[in-house]
Amino acid sequence: MNIKKLYIMAAALMMLMLSACSESTADEMSALGTEASESITSASSVITTTSETTVTETTTAEETTAETSTVQETTIVETEETNSAEETISPVMEQYLEISDRIDEVFADITEDRDFPVVHILTYNGEQIASKEVYNDTVIDVFNCDEEYRLTAEGGVKVRGNSSANDTVLPYRIKFNEKQNMLGLHEGKEYKSWVLLKSNWNLIPDFMALSLAKEIFDGKYYSSDCTYVNVYINGEFEGIYLLCEHTQAADDRVDVYEPKEGETHTDIGYLIELDNYAGEDPDEPCFFMDYGKIKYTDMLGETRDVEEDGYTIKSDTFSDEQRALIEKYYNGVFKICYEGIENNKPMMFDNDYNVVSAEGTYETPQEAIEAVVDTNSLANMLILEELVHNYDVGAGSFFMAVDFSDTSKYERLTFLAPWDFNWSYEGNYYDAFYAGTFQKPVHDMVERSNIWLIMFMNADWFQDIVKDKWNELQADNSLMNVVYEVCDVATSLEHDLGDEEWRIDSAGRIAEFVAGRIEWLDTVWKK
Repeated sequence: MNIKKLYIMAAALMMLMLSACSESTADEMSALGTEASESITSASSVITTTSETTVTETTTAEETTAETSTVQETTIVETEETNSAEETISPVMEQYLEISDRIDEVFADITEDRDFPVVHILTYNGEQIASKEVYNDTVIDVFNCDEEYRLTAEGGVKVRGNSSANDTVLPYRIKFNEKQNMLGLHEGKEYKSWVLLKSNWNLIPDFMALSLAKEIFDGKYYSSDCTYVNVYINGEFEGIYLLCEHTQAADDRVDVYEPKEGETHTDIGYLIELDNYAGEDPDEPCFFMDYGKIKYTDMLGETRDVEEDGYTIKSDTFSDEQRALIEKYYNGVFKICYEGIENNKPMMFDNDYNVVSAEGTYETPQEAIEAVVDTNSLANMLILEELVHNYDVGAGSFFMAVDFSDTSKYERLTFLAPWDFNWSYEGNYYDAFYAGTFQKPVHDMVERSNIWLIMFMNADWFQDIVKDKWNELQADNSLMNVVYEVCDVATSLEHDLGDEEWRIDSAGRIAEFVAGRIEWLDTVWKK
């Protein structure tokens, strides 16, 4: 719903009420949020003497007849015929409406300076967005785009991320009050939650990886859609950001069955993140796996102790039984995979998710493993992570889904929704496997290897699945085409980057790395 259109009469009325108040000049518009607060204060004697501003909408079942509108004090009534519903204008929208004409002037100026779409966020009273826990009340505008994507809507905005939330340029999470689509992403589907990722000095780390994922996953497994935008908060330019989807359980995102509050049965869906921050958020249940405290040897012959990992449940659960089941299931899946790959023993679940022998049920360990794991999804993830060399692949933002409901789209453990590539594109792009082997500790010197990828790359049959997928991608040069397209987009940002156009050259280093990885991986995976 376009809030600005809905309240256009209110805006006109508010501006009449404020006509006697002092107005800000165009040069002062860089503090939109502060001006909104000052406008409210200067007009308080008028506002407090009027009744609360409301909007009443009435529609007929046949959706016919013309609209009629009346204005009385600060109340707008839009009538079609029957079935009225009342909606109160929020404080932040009230501020927005009071300065709407000046906002339009600023938006016009911004449009002259920017080529890419703009996301403008107006906060209540000009407050700074600084919390990871509390959403600021905001009005969000999307403009400098095709008219069909123009948007004005209310929502909350907060800081998102973990280590990235401590930087000077912050990433943000948007949560609209009502479902919206942003700039046509994900085929125009509407959601409340969206993400603004900061673009670092090297400009394209996330854009490159998500673009590669889109090609590799080929619509069969979910990955975030994305596009670049210019972000302004209260009239101040924050920088060029990557607008992305929020990784969540939702229709056509990670589409698992989420129970309603009070549903405690265990035949539900789960979105799970391998997460080095597991347990830090009390509102997100988690579990930990020690993998049987094994030592493990990777495909290159290096042996290490396998360290404990935390897993966060990112979808809704409402009972201890639900959370206990998914922990038992994950430990069981790992055991089935380990016994099949390392000891050539086919294993399976019984009706209570205990791991038992699968002899007589499955002829090979591969069949037993593929009964519980979508190996094609894991092969896709392995290829992506090898292409970008993500040092963080075994620590966090590694997502999986499984669904035990009757409507399940994920009957087996499925790997999907790649995310967070800030620690990628490092090292020698020739003569080295990364994601499928133990990684060299860097940065914080913490073990960040991914035992799932390492274990499966020890299976010759899984390497054959990877090679088949790789050759399918290489048949039409699709991966290099992605690299070229990403470079074209980065170059087209030159005008919006202004005096930071040097970042395009930095993006070129990432493109060169991926191109080198494609060339080398082709030498080991080409059939």
